[in-house]
Amino acid sequence: MRSADIPLKRFAKIMTFGKGKDFCPLSKLISTGNLKLPKTTAIFNMGPATSCVSLALGLCRAYAPDGRHVCYAMKAEGPRTPGVLPYRIEQLKFWKKTTPEEFVWQFLCINALKELPWTKLRLNESGDFHKQECVQKADKIAMLLARFKIKVYCYTHRSDLDYTGVKHLVINGSNFQKEGIPNIFMMVEDTKDKPLGWSICPEDCRICDRCSKRGQSIVIKRH
Repeated sequence: MRSADIPLKRFAKIMTFGKGKDFCPLSKLISTGNLKLPKTTAIFNMGPATSCVSLALGLCRAYAPDGRHVCYAMKAEGPRTPGVLPYRIEQLKFWKKTTPEEFVWQFLCINALKELPWTKLRLNESGDFHKQECVQKADKIAMLLARFKIKVYCYTHRSDLDYTGVKHLVINGSNFQKEGIPNIFMMVEDTKDKPLGWSICPEDCRICDRCSKRGQSIVIKRH
């Protein structure tokens, strides 16, 4: 058998010295689905919600009319789930020190050894882009994974950054849209007041994939 004919799973086993996906540091910092996302979607965060740059810059729009901050990701980092914040801090450290190529080879290695492979990667269930370089880094990851038919998407409040060069990452702007951001995801008090032609988020990504497709305008009821 020629090397080019070796199945990807066998190749991954060789590359990980028989240790499997746990050989990759990313394996302990990437999760599979949640209550709303399917098991074919991987999740990786650039950092925790408690140190979210969007919140620090006053760009976060997750506020109720009475002024309450309603960030769902931040609630998960409270004392009732003490392991969440340290986990997301480790994700932050990994993101800062890892190149797009290193991230992708580890992702592909893990995915090759999974019984149910990932077909999508959602970035930032918590946190947001730290700076402009994160946008380019995420887009390069999306470009590399696109070759393996894996979509990469995210949401952002960072209306201050430049997205004009983004070609592969599908970004949903939280209550804003600009060049390079194909989708807008708006939080509303009542979905009956949605703009004409907009979709209503079913709050279950297992039955909907609009946010990973380009050209979507979506509203979600504040909850």
